[in-house]
Amino acid sequence: MLLRFHRRASTTRLHPFVTSLSNTHPFSTSPPSISDAAARTRLLNSIRTLQSADAAVSVSVDFFHRMLTLNPFPCIQDFNLLFGIVAKSQHFATAISLIKTLHSLGYEIADVCTLNILINCLCRLRKTTLGFAVLGLMTKIGLEPTLVTLNTIANGLCIVSLQCSNVWGVGDTSGALESLKKMVKRNLEPNVVVYNAILDGLCKRGLVGEALGLFYEMGVVNVEPNVVTYNCLIQGLCGEVGGWREGVGLFNEMVAEKGIVPDVQTFSILVNGFCKEGLLLRAESMVGFMIRIGVELNVVTYNSLISGYCLRNRMEEAVRVFDLMVREGEGCLPSVVTYNSLIHGWCKVKKVNKAMSLLSEMVGKGLDPDVFTWTSLIGGFFEVGKPLAAKELFITMKDQGQVPILQTCAVVLDGLYKCWLDSEAMTLFRAMEKSGLDLDIVIYNIMLDGMCKMGKLNDARKLLSFVLVKGLKIDSYTWNIMIKGLCREGLLDDAEELLRKMKENGCPPNKCSYNVFVQGLLRKYDISRSRKYLQIMKDKGFPVDATTAELLIRFLSANEEDNAFQEFLQI
Repeated sequence: MLLRFHRRASTTRLHPFVTSLSNTHPFSTSPPSISDAAARTRLLNSIRTLQSADAAVSVSVDFFHRMLTLNPFPCIQDFNLLFGIVAKSQHFATAISLIKTLHSLGYEIADVCTLNILINCLCRLRKTTLGFAVLGLMTKIGLEPTLVTLNTIANGLCIVSLQCSNVWGVGDTSGALESLKKMVKRNLEPNVVVYNAILDGLCKRGLVGEALGLFYEMGVVNVEPNVVTYNCLIQGLCGEVGGWREGVGLFNEMVAEKGIVPDVQTFSILVNGFCKEGLLLRAESMVGFMIRIGVELNVVTYNSLISGYCLRNRMEEAVRVFDLMVREGEGCLPSVVTYNSLIHGWCKVKKVNKAMSLLSEMVGKGLDPDVFTWTSLIGGFFEVGKPLAAKELFITMKDQGQVPILQTCAVVLDGLYKCWLDSEAMTLFRAMEKSGLDLDIVIYNIMLDGMCKMGKLNDARKLLSFVLVKGLKIDSYTWNIMIKGLCREGLLDDAEELLRKMKENGCPPNKCSYNVFVQGLLRKYDISRSRKYLQIMKDKGFPVDATTAELLIRFLSANEEDNAFQEFLQI
């Protein structure tokens, strides 16, 4: 039931958050008085015919002040219409200010619709906690939340979780799911928009299994999925290794069983998923299908193809797609992401001059290089053995106002070691430690590998012990670095001990671990242990790699009468 504003001293105050919101609008304090019925009718009719556009916002604010002078006072529906127009124009702070102003003048908010608008604006401004405060206030003053209220809260939780710099804040997913349960408990029927918001949030958090479970629940409660539903799930699946197969299965279900027409986003998600898996033929086939049915490629589709070709070092095809993109004109202009893919690709194949030409081109087109642009270029120059140029780019990057990220530091550390500048690498590493950066296992792996290659095994051992004490989760890659380093120095007993420690630390040796250790044994002609561990590999079904096979062949060639290793070449 809609209640009216009562022009009296307010006894029920809004939650304290209202006074903490600092966004205010410069309202006029002396609006013209309107008393005659005809003028009043014209004003209210004008409000009802307003369109939600930027121009209408300033008019709405003016109308709001004029409404405050009307006698009798306008009904709450007219104020809600005004607030709704401002909110739909995405002037959320202004809408909140209008509601605050009305309340501060002594008019008691007693309408669910008004509070729904307020909750929506707060959620859109990523103030979902305050949205919950308003929800609590509704219950306190005896107003029953509607489906719209709970839909808004659920949507808001997902908006916040996707916009925050950390992607997901504490409790965002559980909060959205809890709102969904409350809707069902109150016999309210959540619509597909609410389900889509929660599905999208779950998938972006990597909880694809939970998202699929919720998707199947939609069928139970007779909420029909739409193209957005399938796009969320397909994107979540394609983000997992090998998940493209299930993604294709959902695509087929969407088209064949549900009769839902895929949009350009659906196709772009699949193209991107194929490209990340290196399935370029599938990606090209999907693009061909898009063209045949008249779906125009967008920037995301082109960028996915370019990135896919660059990842496989197929730079000529990447450039061909780039040229097609440029010819599309205004509707599909290359972005910073496009240039970053190409620059990274050229740096991977050590064509740094072409990468630098692209840097000049993107700057000439008014695009600002970001931290990923500079990181690729710095890595490229280290790869071609030009550390001075790489360090100059690092300085230029900072001069341009770009703050190096952890990935940048990792590229520089790795490059310094590859160029045998280990003392500079150590200096940078110590500086990173003192800066308070939360160093991840990638950084420590680079340091361990560099130390081992420089023969500084004692330093590497100390660092590994520190990493274990720190509680960082290490996988077989880290252990294999150390095993390889110990084998390189002929410390085979120590390397064997690390193989045992891997098991104790919940990380059983993999095929790479055994291959690296066997290679160390063969180089030192430790035949007995070589045979032992080759047999272990055979029993576990681990194949010998190219380097191990080469060492075995070399041994057999030098010892033609000894065919003890012949069987292991068949592993």
